Amino acid sequence: MIDDTVKVTVIGTGDGGLKPGMAVTAGAAPNVLIGVIQPVTAIVIRGINTYLTTLVGLVAAGMTSDIIPYTDFLALVMTCAKLSVAGAALGALKDCVTIFGRLESKFPLLTGNV
Repeated sequence: MIDDTVKVTVIGTGDGGLKPGMAVTAGAAPNVLIGVIQPVTAIVIRGINTYLTTLVGLVAAGMTSDIIPYTDFLALVMTCAKLSVAGAALGALKDCVTIFGRLESKFPLLTGNV
């Protein structure tokens, strides 16, 4: 039997309005499994993903060119690891702006923005 359940993960806002569960659909349409994660978890996961993606890209670029100076492979990886921190930090700040922007639109009276 093939599991045709569609899995969806959303960022919860802490108001209790969205809970994990299964949305059962009618007919042959696939059911929807909803997972809720905390905003901090989403930011950490996306930050790690951005860091690793940047690291792999920089190592690949360093191995195929002489733009990033290195003496051996470990030195290249360490240099690229240091350079990847800035990209991950900027991505995490962007994610914070996105999440807090959505929270602000959900709770406009708390921010004085009506």
